[in-house]
Amino acid sequence: MPLLKLTIRQRLPLVISLSALLILLLEGYFIYAFSARFYEQEFRERIQDRLEEVDSLIARDPMHPFTAINATPPGVLPDEKIIYATDPGKIVLPNEERHLMDVLDTAQFDLCTYCFAHVGKRDYGIRHDPISHHTLVVSAIDRYGQSKIRNLRTGIISGILLGVILLTFASWFWVKKMLEPIANKIKKARAIGAKSLNLRLDVTNNHDELGELALTFNEMLERIEQGFRSQQQFIRNASHEMRTPLTAITAEADLALMENRTPEKYQLALENVRTQAENLTELVAKLLLMASVDSNNHLNDQACPADEVLLQALHALQIKYPKASHSVLLEIESPDPSLFLIHCDPIILQTAFFNLLDNAIKYGNDQAVTVKLFLKGSSICLQVVDHGMGIAPDELEQLFKPFYRGKHSRHLQGSGIGLSLVKSIVEKYKGSIHLESEAGKGTLTQILLPRSA
Repeated sequence: MPLLKLTIRQRLPLVISLSALLILLLEGYFIYAFSARFYEQEFRERIQDRLEEVDSLIARDPMHPFTAINATPPGVLPDEKIIYATDPGKIVLPNEERHLMDVLDTAQFDLCTYCFAHVGKRDYGIRHDPISHHTLVVSAIDRYGQSKIRNLRTGIISGILLGVILLTFASWFWVKKMLEPIANKIKKARAIGAKSLNLRLDVTNNHDELGELALTFNEMLERIEQGFRSQQQFIRNASHEMRTPLTAITAEADLALMENRTPEKYQLALENVRTQAENLTELVAKLLLMASVDSNNHLNDQACPADEVLLQALHALQIKYPKASHSVLLEIESPDPSLFLIHCDPIILQTAFFNLLDNAIKYGNDQAVTVKLFLKGSSICLQVVDHGMGIAPDELEQLFKPFYRGKHSRHLQGSGIGLSLVKSIVEKYKGSIHLESEAGKGTLTQILLPRSA
């Protein structure tokens, strides 16, 4: 089974066991190699001591080397063999049918005082005289060292296997125990649906990773729940606002069809239907624009002059309110018009300016409205001041919610999404909106937008 198809509960013990196996194999190999080298070096030192002992006896009577060798006291080396020859080519290896020169390069003997070699099971120590070519060889079998190395190898392999098996079971147990809270959280998360967004995951310890994961998930659920509730509220309000003009259109058409009327009455009915249709069209356009802005689409963003966009919004306002256009006092403060550049979609920005001005005219009690465009630090500020009915302090924050309308303005025509749309547009372009008002005295609204470099 491929590793990726395994669950975390299965993968973790497997990965831990394989990692432990590799580490223990490397450590075991290091211990084995170090021990084998140590025993070999120790045994060669014992062979060298024996070589020095025999060589000193031969040096006392160089004319009779074999007599000196035969008189050498027994050594402690296992299976010790002592060989002496005047020519290294004549030396035959013990228990072997091969000569020394067939196994070793005798030319290398001149380069070392004591030479060592391992052939078969035997270790050889060689003392060669480069002048007389006399060669003394002491060989032995390190049975004790080899036995300890075999035992060590067996112990290392057994210990590694046993350790990996125990580690596999231990890691499987602890991984299962540690992942059990995750399994419980997954089970509870699957039970959370659109009708149970109020459920939250249990947080046992908010200082570990599982606790932080649960807290993060709960925070995400909180945002989803708020967004879901807002969406439901938005749909209910939009349905209600759209139903109002549709009901008026249907009622007007039914009244016109109930009986024959004069052309003037039919024309009046058609005008009422057209007015309600225009209100419905305006509402749908605002809803579509708000959805486009909230989806963070980069429509036709470019460097556009805020003063020209403001003049276009004022022109659209003049068409909608021909009689109120003379009450708008415009003031643009700038030493250089090029400083009014904003990176945005000019149509969307014009919509924000128009909605702001439209509110000021609609709720301004036919009083003068002051519109001022100026620089404020690194931002461009549009300030709109009216002297109308004003807003109660407890309603200021509510005004930016879609479809909310103040209690003193519900008799006027409107949908209640103008300011919320302005706020969405301003925040889309990293700006801010500020509103000050006092009931009966008027309202001051400022929007700040970052100036394009």
